[in-house]
Amino acid sequence: MLVSSVAHSGTHPCKCGLAAEVLRRFGQLRLRVTGASMLPAVWPGDIVTVHSVRLPDVSRGDLVLFFRGQRFLVHRVLNVSDDGLQTRGDSVLGPDPPVHSDELLGRVVSITGAGGPRTPSQLGVIGSLVALAARHSTLVCNILLRLHALYRQVSRATAVFPPEAAWSN
Repeated sequence: MLVSSVAHSGTHPCKCGLAAEVLRRFGQLRLRVTGASMLPAVWPGDIVTVHSVRLPDVSRGDLVLFFRGQRFLVHRVLNVSDDGLQTRGDSVLGPDPPVHSDELLGRVVSITGAGGPRTPSQLGVIGSLVALAARHSTLVCNILLRLHALYRQVSRATAVFPPEAAWSN
């Protein structure tokens, strides 16, 4: 699960510790996103699959999971240095404090949302413009979240009762 500005498995330290241990031990973890700091790359309700990774194996543009302030965060890597990673949520104004190797848990390898599974990638021109607008306007961010919620409702409704089923027989 991801929270507020990005990701978490509840703010309960026990849950986060258990999830981090599962990732370290088995190398993979799936979490549901609840925050909006990665719009439009990752939406609330999406499920991210994370594989454990070490700092030297991380590249610019990767989405990484790290643990900070009793919660998980998933943000995009802006820069990799010997001091750690510089990260930022796509729809957040400023970068995070450096992520050190002891905070890094893994890299997002897939995202599953209302539109089906997809691989994390760099934002294209339109995605970058949407992220920029969300970064500078709470109103834009709220509109995007409401439109996405409507899209998810329609997706669920058509999955239960596909339109073509009404016309067959």
